[in-house]
Amino acid sequence: MLNQHLNLDHTSGMQGIQVPEDAETVTWSDGHITVLPTVMREGQNVLKEDAELTKKLAEVPTSKPGSEFVTHFDFHNISRDELILGIRASLGEGKCVVVRGAAKPGPDVLSMEYLEKMYRIQSTMRVDMHDMELRAKESSKPHIAGTVGELIAGIFNPNEQRCILDCVISTGLPQDLTALDDGLMAWHRTLQDCPLKGKFVHPDNFLVNGWGLIHQGGVVTAPHHDSEGQNTFIIGDIGLKIWVWFFYKDSKNRQSLLQASRSLCDKYDFSQFLAESVTVYPGDLIIQPPGQLHSVYTPIPSFTRGGHFYSYETLPSTELSRWLDCHAGLLLTNQAHEHTEETLWRMAAVIPRLPPNEVPHRIPLLALCHMVLSAEKYVAQGTRSTILKKNAPKAIQSTSKDRAIAIVQKILQHMDIAARDLPGILEIAKDSDVIVDLGNCLSELQNE
Repeated sequence: MLNQHLNLDHTSGMQGIQVPEDAETVTWSDGHITVLPTVMREGQNVLKEDAELTKKLAEVPTSKPGSEFVTHFDFHNISRDELILGIRASLGEGKCVVVRGAAKPGPDVLSMEYLEKMYRIQSTMRVDMHDMELRAKESSKPHIAGTVGELIAGIFNPNEQRCILDCVISTGLPQDLTALDDGLMAWHRTLQDCPLKGKFVHPDNFLVNGWGLIHQGGVVTAPHHDSEGQNTFIIGDIGLKIWVWFFYKDSKNRQSLLQASRSLCDKYDFSQFLAESVTVYPGDLIIQPPGQLHSVYTPIPSFTRGGHFYSYETLPSTELSRWLDCHAGLLLTNQAHEHTEETLWRMAAVIPRLPPNEVPHRIPLLALCHMVLSAEKYVAQGTRSTILKKNAPKAIQSTSKDRAIAIVQKILQHMDIAARDLPGILEIAKDSDVIVDLGNCLSELQNE
């Protein structure tokens, strides 16, 4: 296999074959040389704005071990338990995570044969592709219907640049790291307390755990954050991605963060953020906490797998991210899901069954309490939540909601905190590491 860590020039095989011959190139902060997004129409690059954004991203400094914002691990030089603890601690502090060599790399070249063999992604699978030329004309309408096979064949068409963002696959977190997913654990552990018989469960509760990203070369994804306050993991399989993370410079004042985020995502204004870039090679794993603003460049044809998950440590970031989505979700995120409430209810419903050392710490616990009690305040802009409707059909009414509400009410009573005070506490919260002793306040819910 070609050692892509040593190969810095990724223009060979692109110009005149996958992108126009006269496509410009750019050198990134870590030395990689790539083409710029290019689709020519009547002698003009219709992706000029994408190209300018990519030039700005290329100037972002490379993240290195010891970074204030990113924790770096080598999968082969750390034990499983130490890695899980390190990842949880980093995400809980709002840091991104890079784990080099966490998975087996795929082959050098993206092919339909590999996708069919490894992931049962057939060439005839119908998908909504994102077309960069359409996105340049109207950012809210980039979609074009097609098949996976058409996207793969289009790799060698220099007159198109497309990608697929939501190709559902059955793989999720690496086996050694599945314990990070507290949301899925809560589903498993509450099936007796909150039975599903006769109930409809939204498929996003499980489909977001594993998906594939299939990109032609030269595609840039504009700054955004992922929806519904989930942690996001990405595993490089084939090709290359250059991930750029943005970190707000000032305080966590919500209104100022909201305005800065709007400016970043709408006008590509980096001025209120510090930023670091990471090149994701085949076999590498990166994880970002909820609400992490990021932009991505895919310089060569690539297949990347990833997914979302919830964790107790990151619930303050989940709450803040969902608040941002409520006010500006149409601008800040590129995908929306309707499943969050049920998972969060179950994360609350399982608390009486958790060992004391696994009970969320003070601020994550209060963030969960607020999202359970005020679920209607966190519906993302431009979306709706069927499960929250007062007249929702019985089949979709949650069996975990009432238990979750009863639990968080008892927790707040035990902590002597009024529900109305939660927004103010979460607004100024700095320390998420205070351990909570729930005593026997949930004993009657343990014995149900």
